[in-house]
Amino acid sequence: MSREDELTKIEQHLQELVTRIRADRLISRRGEGSTAAWLETAAAIGAEVADIRAAVVLANADHGLKSGKSAILAYLRMHVGEPVHAHRLEGVSGIGEWARRVRELRVEDGWPIDSKLSDPRLPDDHYRLNANEPDIKLAEAWKLAKEVRNTKESGRARLLRYLKAVSPAVVDKERLSYVSKIQEWPRRMRELEEEGWKIVSNVDDPSLAPGSYYLKDLTRRPPRVRQAIKQRHAILERDGKRCRDCGNAPDKDGVVLQVHHILPVHLGGKNDDDNLVTLCHNCHAGRHSASEFDVRDELLHPEHEPGLLE
Repeated sequence: MSREDELTKIEQHLQELVTRIRADRLISRRGEGSTAAWLETAAAIGAEVADIRAAVVLANADHGLKSGKSAILAYLRMHVGEPVHAHRLEGVSGIGEWARRVRELRVEDGWPIDSKLSDPRLPDDHYRLNANEPDIKLAEAWKLAKEVRNTKESGRARLLRYLKAVSPAVVDKERLSYVSKIQEWPRRMRELEEEGWKIVSNVDDPSLAPGSYYLKDLTRRPPRVRQAIKQRHAILERDGKRCRDCGNAPDKDGVVLQVHHILPVHLGGKNDDDNLVTLCHNCHAGRHSASEFDVRDELLHPEHEPGLLE
């Protein structure tokens, strides 16, 4: 039997399997049939699926695809920039451990493959290859991440060590979670920022995906600014990380949140929480009747507050 005939036979088998499952569901809905009979059918289907997978592996080899990983890569390269459902990758690989092979392509070989974990904008159970060539720097970054992960430090110390090593490169939440080995890593990132490290998130830079961060440089802010950072986080949390005027949040393109004094400092306003409000940069500029480029976060940059410059 030729390979084409085998593939045609596989396709017919798949259609038959779907037909059998649908027929059994109809019988079950009518209250007929037995669980035992269905389990025997399901077991038979499982055996046929295993045969189909084995046939896919052989067919891949005939096409010069020596492994499930090479088949996955070839398929993703056919669809660069497109979200591809996990079921398709499982299908082209012909193996059960296809997800591990995707991870190897990204982590060990440097292929820039996104999942929903690294890009929340992707649909569930989808992957996307972003370029047709591997990213050597990405592979090196993952190698470093593995080295830092294996150090005997706290999760927070590992995060800082890694951010310093790759600064000012952006790190997505998948790598940060991997490096820290703790579920509370976002809280540790906030603590590092409150300690004066210049950590940037999508609250400050809307071009970043949610959960991505970078360390701007290796210098720490002075103690006064560290206290302001802690208070700024509290105000942003209180206001739901949304502009209190227009309701926009950092997940919208171009939105940067800033803290504004309701009663300006030069008119006697204080840094009390009830005199502070979260605004987007556009609404902030509107409050001051100034260009959006002339206003900054007034807790982090008190010397730049409109009114004090006049």
